[in-house]
Amino acid sequence: MNINKKLDRMKQWAGERMGGEIKTNVSDDFKALETEMTLRHEAGLEKLHKSMSTYTKSISKRNEGDDKEKTLPIGHMGMTMVAHGEDFENDSEFGQCLVVLGRTNERVARIQENYVTDATASWLESLERSLAQMKEYQTARKKLEQRRLAYDTSLAKMQKAKREDFRVEEELRSQKAKYEEANDDVYRRMQEIKESESESVADLGAFLDAELAYYDRARDALLELKSSWPARQGPAQLQRRDFSPAPSASRLSRIPSDSISIRTAIARPQSRVASSTLAEHDVFNDHYNSDFTSSPDRAYGERSVSPATSHGSFATGSGFPTSKKGPPPPPPSRAKKPPPPPPPVKRAGI
Repeated sequence: MNINKKLDRMKQWAGERMGGEIKTNVSDDFKALETEMTLRHEAGLEKLHKSMSTYTKSISKRNEGDDKEKTLPIGHMGMTMVAHGEDFENDSEFGQCLVVLGRTNERVARIQENYVTDATASWLESLERSLAQMKEYQTARKKLEQRRLAYDTSLAKMQKAKREDFRVEEELRSQKAKYEEANDDVYRRMQEIKESESESVADLGAFLDAELAYYDRARDALLELKSSWPARQGPAQLQRRDFSPAPSASRLSRIPSDSISIRTAIARPQSRVASSTLAEHDVFNDHYNSDFTSSPDRAYGERSVSPATSHGSFATGSGFPTSKKGPPPPPPSRAKKPPPPPPPVKRAGI
């Protein structure tokens, strides 16, 4: 391409950006497919491929063991268990548990290797094929843009020509053919990408089957080990602890003071009740029963709750018999009253 053609295309491009030149447009169907391709590539396909690559690398990463052999982490752990378990006696329960668990982990490591292979062959390779298709489409799309710019440049030159020039007409026909060819190629590639969705769905289903098989086989291996666990009591299982809150003191029923008095009165020996009964019949008893005044708990239970009463007063509503004060003593007999003094003697007047 000579310098003049490059300058003409640059002028056409600048004129389109400034709005002075007319740009050849494509159909609405073509524009819709272009929007879909942009969404597939920028928003989803690259991120899917990146995340899947990170996942497969993480589960297939190998570490160097003591024997300088690279194995998966779970396989290295199983080899270590087996090596240490064989150091114990044959009848050692702990050694047997280490050996069988280590061999099961080695088996799980082999299952994981098969899973990595299946996942890579199904979904990861499908994403790589889709990315390759997308890159081919982007290359064809850039080529189409160049062909369109060349065609618009030739068309603008043809329109600006003052007289007919067969070389300009020939160039216009050639650029138009190239543009239409590139346009058809891009449209065909977009249709192929859209039609490849069925293959992507099938590959995604294969990845799902591989993932389910991996977890099922690993679980079956662990369940088989648990059924033949060499320990006498089986694998330790966590017991559920009761974390229910203890009953608070506020929930306890409160016992009234009168009930305490009743319990105290019932628990008192019968001799005290009898003595209180005798005291009631003694009408000449001027003092309260000493049994009620000498016992501290009795005196506390029978005192009035009201602070207005005296210190030693009894409770009247306690519900059990209390000693009653006898009637007052009779008045002294007048029969033994001394005779009145004699009247004073009148003296004679001087």
